[in-house]
Amino acid sequence: MIKITEGKTHLLVPESSLSDVISSKPPVFFNPRAARIRDISILACQAHATQQRPGTYLDAMAGIGARGIRVAVESDYNTIYVNDSNPQAMEVARRCAVLNDVHNVYFSTQDACRFLSEHSGRGVRGDVVDIDPFGSPAPYVDCAIRATRYNGMLAMTATDLQVLGGLHNKACQRIYGGTPLKTVYHAEISIRLILGCLTQVAGRLGAGIVPLYVESHMHYHRVYVRVLSTPVPDNLGYLVQCMSCGSRGDSEHYDGCSDTKSRAGPLWVGGIFDSEFVRAMIGHSGNDAYTRHLQMCYDEAGMPPTFYTSDEIASSIKSGPPPLKTMISALKDAGFAASHTSFSPTGFRTDASIGDVCDVMASM
Repeated sequence: MIKITEGKTHLLVPESSLSDVISSKPPVFFNPRAARIRDISILACQAHATQQRPGTYLDAMAGIGARGIRVAVESDYNTIYVNDSNPQAMEVARRCAVLNDVHNVYFSTQDACRFLSEHSGRGVRGDVVDIDPFGSPAPYVDCAIRATRYNGMLAMTATDLQVLGGLHNKACQRIYGGTPLKTVYHAEISIRLILGCLTQVAGRLGAGIVPLYVESHMHYHRVYVRVLSTPVPDNLGYLVQCMSCGSRGDSEHYDGCSDTKSRAGPLWVGGIFDSEFVRAMIGHSGNDAYTRHLQMCYDEAGMPPTFYTSDEIASSIKSGPPPLKTMISALKDAGFAASHTSFSPTGFRTDASIGDVCDVMASM
């Protein structure tokens, strides 16, 4: 094992994990390239602690405990439970706790759902629950929601990008309860399918969820939601796109072609960023790159679902794409709402129709 520092926390990691090839096989797994994901998760935990009580944090699939130990060192949570079914990984996690002189961390080596079931009763639920599996989180959604207290935060990762991205539609429908669509905004559709799955399972349990923050980075889709004591109505639906003219939007407000339209869903069609939560994350960020990213998320909160890319529009009008900042300014000058999107470096959200978008770009 070799010692590294991530954030303010010292970690012991397999020396082999720092090479170009990262294996998920035993004895233990650690991905150094996921440091950004962990950094953002710490900001989310800190933001949650400013809005709700910083009580208990449950990491059900902890690996070597990198995220859980960082929560213990870098946030104000009272009690951290770190669980992984791999005993060797938990032994490394214990050594990391000693290395950082933290004493409020408890370790276990159970199956994730068994671990969560032990924290599903009154008084023992987590204020934050984290699920970070290989592949789909769907098998853990039920027990994860049960283990999250009302008004607590559930964080969940998905890495089965091919299923969510439209390569295996039947599998996606079986696993997430909705059908994806291959588009330039496929990552957003993937996120909304995960949120849709969470919503449907929560509804069966008499609970609800509202998104706080979401991201798509490398081969990770990750969502952070608040778990509510009652279902949230009217946020499941479909996203529709005409594959001919490029019109898009949720099915309630779609006004494009009807003959060549395709749809994705059912999925979450409501907002995916909570402005106040993202603002709290920005307040804790000391990293300029993270602050810029989170500011984009803040700016696109409340904007319509789906986005366009400048390359896509330029191709349709047979022109070169203008600078993205200039395009967004031109849309605002024309009276439309517009913003960058955190999902794509060339993407932008707007309430303008595809025809108006093309006209604005053509006039530049």
